[in-house]
This record gives sequence, structure tokens and C-alpha cells, in this order.
Amino acid sequence: MKKEQLASTILDAFLTSEGILLFFVMLGGMLLNLSVEAFKWQRLLRSTTAIPFRTALMAVFSGIAAGLITPHGIGDYIGRVLFIDPEKRMESIGSVLFSRIAQLCVTCMTGIGAVLYYYFFINTDHRLWAAFGIAGLTLLFIYLAWQYRVAWLDKMKRLPLLKLIEKWFDALRYYSNILFIETLCLSGLRYIIFLTQFVILLLFFKVDLPIEILYIGGIFTFFVKSIVPTYLDLGVRELAAVFFFSNYHSAEEQVILASLSLWLFNLVIPSFTGLFCMFKIEYTKVK
Repeated sequence: MKKEQLASTILDAFLTSEGILLFFVMLGGMLLNLSVEAFKWQRLLRSTTAIPFRTALMAVFSGIAAGLITPHGIGDYIGRVLFIDPEKRMESIGSVLFSRIAQLCVTCMTGIGAVLYYYFFINTDHRLWAAFGIAGLTLLFIYLAWQYRVAWLDKMKRLPLLKLIEKWFDALRYYSNILFIETLCLSGLRYIIFLTQFVILLLFFKVDLPIEILYIGGIFTFFVKSIVPTYLDLGVRELAAVFFFSNYHSAEEQVILASLSLWLFNLVIPSFTGLFCMFKIEYTKVK
């Protein structure tokens, strides 16, 4: 199916009475998801600065807008810290990184389970061990970086090329293990919301499979998307979803429509909102 046909099919689906109701449900899920992220980031900022929740939420929307047009979501850092007091902006970069890493941890931990399920119960594709290895090494690296963060930051201060950016991550020194666990829990809540949105969309587009398979397929899809770098967060997720659900003889078109709709609700629509939030940057004052 061509791109124009995909867009037309999605539009027609959401113009039905059931589709209109789902549209608002998806918007509510998106807003809840990003509100959790804003709250999470607001908590991480406490060691450097305090901002109102409303400002944190606008910053998250702004970060999505900036991240959509930059590789690997680099713009997310810029879009958020612009809402911080100019004197604290560089020091706040570490909080964005920490929030994203916590989200990656959740994706990798759940993804390992989905990969093992796929391997042992669906298809013994040995290529999946590479994904398993990447996830394991990623989690190991994050663990070591967290445990020895103070030592790493001290070493950065002594290296000419790195000492200039060391202050960007200095706040990580003061994060506690409890804060790390709280951040992981909030990241997990975001993940559940996002995953449930995807499952609802799969059901809406008539992917007729048991609910547990839909959830496992969603986990598998998000995991593959996270370990494969992309530019616009588009393409890899759709291919991963088709790869998983094709084993159950689900129509490729239905899976792609659900995946594209998820992309529209959680990235495209928030990006438009983020553009309007950016107009507030120069008027936003940190209290």
C-alpha cells in the first residue's frame, strides 16, 4: 500500500464514530504519558533548579518537536533546557540524559523477555541472540556507569577534551539509588501507557490475536526500535511489528496502520504542540 493510501485509510478509520472516540482516548493517553515524563524530569531537576509542572510539561512537548527533526533525539535536550533559567541550562542536560537512560533500561529489561519468548515459542531465529546480547551489554554498561559515575566524572575533569562538558552531567553525582528506582518506576508507568496504546490500536485495526500476544508483540517491537538507531523514529518500528506478527499470519497492512497511528499520536501531534510551546520560551521564568 502506498503512503497516500495509508494516510487515507487511517483518516477514514478515525472518522467513524468508534474512531472518533478512540481518537480522544489516544490523545488522553498521550497527555498522560507526557505528564508522567514531565513529572519525572521535574523531580530530577531538583538538585539543580526548581520549575513548575506546567513549565516541565511544555519543555517535554518542546523536546519532542526538536527531537523529531534531529538524529537520535538530540534535539530533545535542546528543546527542554531552553525552558530552564539560562544560568542552569548546561547543568540540566544530565537530567534529560538520565531520564532517557531510565526509559531505555525499562525497554531493554522487558525486551529481553520478549526476545526469549519469540526464540523459544515462535521461531528459533539465532539472529535474536544478537539483540539479546545488545540488551544485556547495554544494561551492564548502564549499571557500571551508574555505580562508578563519580569516578567517571572526576576523570572527565582531568581530560582537556571532556572537562568542558563535565559540568553538564555534574548533577548525576547527587542522584541517589532511591531516586534511580523512582525514575525507573515512572519510566515503567510511561512504558505501560505507551504499550497499552499500541495494543488498543492493534485491536482497533482488527489484528485478531490473544491480548497477551499483542502485548508481547508490542514489547518486542519497542525493543527492536530502541536498539536500532533511526532518524525520524519511522520505519524500524513498523518492520519490527510486521516481523513479529507475520508469524501469526496477521495482515501486514493492519499492523502497519496501528504502528503509524501510534507514531502520529505520540510524536507528530505532540510535535505540533511543542512548536507552540517554543513561543513561550522567552516568557517562561523559573520560580
